[in-house]
Amino acid sequence: MTLIIYSKQEENYMKLKKVIALTLVASVFATTALTGCSSKKSDGEKSTAETNAATSTETASSDGREKVDGVMYKEGLPIADPGTYTFSLFVDDASETGQYYMMDELQKQTGVTVELQQYPYDVAKEKYSLALSSGDYADCIGGWTVLDSDVLTYGVDMKTFIPLEDYFEKYCPNITAMLNLEGVREAMTAPDGHIYSIPYVLEAPEVDFNPYINTKWLKNLGLEMPKTTEELRTVLKAFKEKDANGNGDPNDEIPFAFDPDNRHLGYLCGWFGMSVDNYGFTMVDDKLTFGANSEQFKNGIKFLNSLYKEGLLDQEMFTQDKSQWKAKGSQDLYGVSMMYGSGDIMPYDAGVTPDWVPLSVLSAEDGSTPVYLKSTYGTTVLKNQVVITDNAKNPEAICRWWDNVMAMDNSVQINCGPLDKVVFKEGDGYRAIDIKTLSEEEQTKYNWSNLWPQSLPKYLPKGFALIEDVPMFKEKPVVDKQYEPFLTKSIIPTYWANAEDASSMAELQTSIKNYLDQKIAEWVSGQEDIDKGWDSYIKQLDNLGLQQYIEMRNKALEQ
Repeated sequence: MTLIIYSKQEENYMKLKKVIALTLVASVFATTALTGCSSKKSDGEKSTAETNAATSTETASSDGREKVDGVMYKEGLPIADPGTYTFSLFVDDASETGQYYMMDELQKQTGVTVELQQYPYDVAKEKYSLALSSGDYADCIGGWTVLDSDVLTYGVDMKTFIPLEDYFEKYCPNITAMLNLEGVREAMTAPDGHIYSIPYVLEAPEVDFNPYINTKWLKNLGLEMPKTTEELRTVLKAFKEKDANGNGDPNDEIPFAFDPDNRHLGYLCGWFGMSVDNYGFTMVDDKLTFGANSEQFKNGIKFLNSLYKEGLLDQEMFTQDKSQWKAKGSQDLYGVSMMYGSGDIMPYDAGVTPDWVPLSVLSAEDGSTPVYLKSTYGTTVLKNQVVITDNAKNPEAICRWWDNVMAMDNSVQINCGPLDKVVFKEGDGYRAIDIKTLSEEEQTKYNWSNLWPQSLPKYLPKGFALIEDVPMFKEKPVVDKQYEPFLTKSIIPTYWANAEDASSMAELQTSIKNYLDQKIAEWVSGQEDIDKGWDSYIKQLDNLGLQQYIEMRNKALEQ
């Protein structure tokens, strides 16, 4: 693997905006341009995946395996003779070590060299747009940078991203099996009938982010688990005013904190009857609804503002970055925190039940029916995580490389750790050891974030579980079970906008979301009174095209 790490020189203005928390690289290296293995072709030189797949030639190699176009073996490993094939992969991710264990392992298996080019998300987004405009882009583009609208523009319309389904059918049995899972092929297929991306299918909890409460603090102060919003206020006050963490300092406790990249304040408005996503939407009676202009949403924000004014919410919740949030959490300074799991801030050992438990969906004093937005039905299909561009030579070899990524042994290693080091085959299953039994150097090397760029596709079958002598406590199933009575019946569905609407929808979505983020921060922090500014807020949403955006989204769903 050839690794090109792009710098964090603009770190002061970068902030990750992902649904999955990613680890940013700490070291700074020289920045270079996003480039592919070959220069941009002229329009006359472009060819489609159908043409390439149909015209590729197959010959017998010295070991009897069929070789396609003199480069790729049709089946088996290696995919290419070592040193004969390289492709570039641009991704918005970074590891702590500057290396990924599985990238090196995959090169050994496949004979294919991957020139990995990586930026933190915000910088990657900018470089990605510039590269597509100039035509100087990588063979593969992956991560969170590619949007639906990009697939429609650069795939369906301009053919910069190439169709992949013929390659999958001919050369990729693992990817084909994934596409045949319920709902996957439908989600991956663009309006023109082609598939432009490598599928990323993963088991996912019904509840992604939720607040957890520190039971050790409750026990230290002799408090009961809050069940209503006002009971929560009482508990938070006790956390603030007393030495809840027992360190002798009664003033260092932060009652309620938030993951800076995943605050999801709109979720908490569900305590007042309207739980919305980061774009202001929810599902009401199985119908897509914009709920961030409702009285229930307004009441939820007012409640959060009242907590902020009393010093019960982290006063730095809108200004600190993820590393600062994690650092404070690791010092046992939080009583409640919004996060994916308690291990985000306070890792726990195998066989140990953490001190953190999910805070229940609370009932508001106004009698509202509490609700919480369901995130998934148990699986998630991410449909735009990796595209292959028309700069790629022998794209069938790249597809085979990705198909090998999805092989079971590799999937396990990408998700859990290397075979015969952290994970060991046992019968039809896999047994894992506690990584903390390894040296510090190995713990770092085999850490989850250093195994594989976690914004890139991976896969494990639904229900997969490691055999563990001392099992890790599984928090998310507990959350799902506890929240089930309050969850919306359906999730916000994915959709493809047609090429005509995609650009307008993307612009409307961005402007509406940015405005919503701004107002929530101003209201919760008390910079603006929500009652006084509510009418102008509603008018501005309309001025930004909210009704047009709602109509477009519903149209896309109907299509």
